[in-house]
Amino acid sequence: MKISHQKDRTAITWASGTSTELYIYPADGDFKTRQFTFRISTATVEAEETTFSDFSGLTRILMPLKGDLTLIHEGCYTKALKPFDQDRFDGSWATRSRGKVQDFNVMFKPHIDAEVIHHAGTAGTHIQLAPTPHHHFLYIHPGEFLVNDHPASDGDFIHIPSNTEVKFTCRTSGHAVEVKVKEG
Repeated sequence: MKISHQKDRTAITWASGTSTELYIYPADGDFKTRQFTFRISTATVEAEETTFSDFSGLTRILMPLKGDLTLIHEGCYTKALKPFDQDRFDGSWATRSRGKVQDFNVMFKPHIDAEVIHHAGTAGTHIQLAPTPHHHFLYIHPGEFLVNDHPASDGDFIHIPSNTEVKFTCRTSGHAVEVKVKEG
């Protein structure tokens, strides 16, 4: 397993907050030119109302980690999200939001599918993740965990090798976001 720590990442500024890339595939992918297959990131929304950038050709999954967010997909639907709720939507949709939040994002091309799963536990809780042949990740927010006996805490992002069984134990109450990305 490869664990990256929050202190080792750089945030970029966007119109209404910041964005921090956790993972991009392929490794030489480029977010600015949209030359990537999938991207996982966190962001802050620091304005009460904001308009999302056009990400035509990508599907997005967005999950607030802290704060409430309402997504308004013009001509489609409106969805109110509490922390750890999620919405999957087309990146080409005209989307606005209301609410100041910290969120978790997955963006991916049409030949990809992604699944985002929220896990919560109290001190001493054990959680088992089944092995998968696909891209597999775990993001800690907040809390302290042992992940296959490796310590992980708030903001840590773990790249789990294919077909690896994962057992994590909550050292404190906390949350983890699991991501599975399937090519095909």
